[in-house]
Amino acid sequence: QFEKRVKDRTTEIEAVQDTIKIINSDEAFDNFSKTVNTFVQLSGGAEAKEQQAALRRVSSMLAEVATRIHSPRLSLMATAAQLDAFTQVKAEIDKMVTELGKQQQDEIDHRDWCIKEMNDNKRDTAAAYAKKESLETKIADLEKSIETMTSEIDASTKAISETQESMKRASEIREGEDADYQQTVQDQRLTQMILKKALARMKEVYLLQRKPGAPHIQTSGTHTDPGNGPARFDKYEKNAGGGKVVSMLEEIIADSVKAEDDAMAAEEDAQTAYEQMMKQSNDMIIAASKKISDLKGARATATGDLTMAKEDFKQTIVDLSDLNDTMSGLVKACKYILDNFDARQAARAAEVDALKEAKAILSGMK
Repeated sequence: QFEKRVKDRTTEIEAVQDTIKIINSDEAFDNFSKTVNTFVQLSGGAEAKEQQAALRRVSSMLAEVATRIHSPRLSLMATAAQLDAFTQVKAEIDKMVTELGKQQQDEIDHRDWCIKEMNDNKRDTAAAYAKKESLETKIADLEKSIETMTSEIDASTKAISETQESMKRASEIREGEDADYQQTVQDQRLTQMILKKALARMKEVYLLQRKPGAPHIQTSGTHTDPGNGPARFDKYEKNAGGGKVVSMLEEIIADSVKAEDDAMAAEEDAQTAYEQMMKQSNDMIIAASKKISDLKGARATATGDLTMAKEDFKQTIVDLSDLNDTMSGLVKACKYILDNFDARQAARAAEVDALKEAKAILSGMK
């Protein structure tokens, strides 16, 4: 579009410049004095000639400026200065100055709009890139956090499983120990019962004094008369080994009782340790289960945040693409005016100055 505008403008300027050359020729001026401007000459002699000369000077001046700044409008005004009436030229000048002032302001407004839109686009683009970078960091952090929580959940789940397995094995061992304890107590008590019975029997023999018998001189007797029975013993002596047997039995019984007491103490200690271990294991399972529940809740939240962050990231990429497209459109729409703003403003100001000068020349002819 820009290239077409430049080409059309160049063609327009060339056409107008050719027209001015034709109209500004001496032959054309001579002819105009007889035809187009006859009413001016008829309206007053010397004054009419002065107006005609002023119009010719205005036309020449406007044509020169139009050629210098490439302004089709001034070229047309230069032509009108030759063809139109004196008062009509002044009116056209006023009209054109007003139009140029509006164009000047419109171009300023357009330039300001372009600058504002481009600055807004740059600011929005910078914010979008910052958001993109922030979202990339957030996504990476959330993914790492989810990975860590998943690992912790797996580790806690494994720890619970291992603890439950340890509790199962401990229960089996405790059952075996308790069975051994019960058997040990039963065996020791049975041993003690047998030994106590044997001890009692031994004590019946070795701890009792024997009664004196019949006189030795008698050889026979009855229940009322000892007769001639065996000679009586004055004192009954126990077998020396019997006391040792009794002592040994009492010692064995005492050892058995001690073994029973030791077994009971060991059973009590083992049961206390088992109960403590089971309590600690249950506490650990409860704590690990709560941790797993909390981690799963936090992971679910993080997963939701990750999904939203990824969607936000996708939209940010779309926004960046739209902003880039918008900037491309702004560059196309604004590049010409931004690149040529000062030159165009200066050229238009030159047009206004030329028109005002022309009006001043014509106004001096009143």
